Amino acid sequence: MNALKKHFLLAGSAALLVLLLVGTPIIKHCSPAQSGNTARQEYLRELLGKGKPVFLSSSFLTDIPSGCSAQIPTESQIQTALGDPALFHRLHREKQFSAVLLSARESSRLLNGILLSSPLWTLTDVSPQGYLFRPGRSMPWSAPSTETIVRLHPDPTERTWWLVATAENLIAVKRNGEAEEILAMAAVTNRLPSALLGARASLAASRGKWNEALTLSRQSLAKDATNNASRLILIRSLIECGRQEEALTEARTLAQSNPNTETFFLLARGAHAANSSAEEISALRELVRIARREKLPLGASLTYLGQALARNGERGDALRAFQEAATAPELTAEQRLMIGELMNHLAPDQQFPTGK
Repeated sequence: MNALKKHFLLAGSAALLVLLLVGTPIIKHCSPAQSGNTARQEYLRELLGKGKPVFLSSSFLTDIPSGCSAQIPTESQIQTALGDPALFHRLHREKQFSAVLLSARESSRLLNGILLSSPLWTLTDVSPQGYLFRPGRSMPWSAPSTETIVRLHPDPTERTWWLVATAENLIAVKRNGEAEEILAMAAVTNRLPSALLGARASLAASRGKWNEALTLSRQSLAKDATNNASRLILIRSLIECGRQEEALTEARTLAQSNPNTETFFLLARGAHAANSSAEEISALRELVRIARREKLPLGASLTYLGQALARNGERGDALRAFQEAATAPELTAEQRLMIGELMNHLAPDQQFPTGK
């Protein structure tokens, strides 16, 4: 039993790592609503106005300007394809998408990662809207010059918003050097100090500099206590710096005021670090419930829940969580193999499949 418990503790660390990769906090960008919506609609008008097939995240559908004639999959097809790469590839074979526009939201992260690593697609633009991919050997995106930024965004506040939001999207895909370059451009305007400090905290966290991230996130919150993106970084930093009780207190408050998959994920992490098994499981159940409602990928979350239940001795519920996780279309064969091995450890008298 001790060996089995050790196995699950080690595997739990692996699941945490998986969820860190797919559960990076979604940044609520700092633009005034009207400015952000206008920029979004103009971006979509330019992309969709040529009438060619385009795939885009479902979050863009409500902002498509009238008169756009692009051929776009149905909302149901988009939502399913974001979590099922095989369906996306099948749709592309049928429609030959001229472009793919993905938001930075959690629902798009799986497909975003696949296209970033694919030699068949090129990342041609990064902006506050998200990531634009084109097929084949298109011109890859590179950071614009200061002169170009000033020309396109002459208003200092709007320019700072654009730079910070773009930098956050770069950080999310590990383009840290370019993010740092863009944040340096933002710093000279002396506008939106909380957002800028929050982005610098996010960059430090992405580089594993947790003490620096902790300091910067505190400074950001001192400028604006309502900056929840910075509070998410604060909680992660507290956990990584070994300040479990403070992290758990912060995570409880944030999850109560902003119940979503990011906040419940961090609450689960905080509870795990503080050895609060019941609270960890409760937070994970809520995370899975929200993810199911919002049609987000469930494989990693269910795996994490199954491991937490197994460590707590709840074998039946753990097996059920693992069995559902194993059916998630976004998982790789290696991940299915791991889940099968976990189930076989839990119930050695049964034989579960260990991959497809």
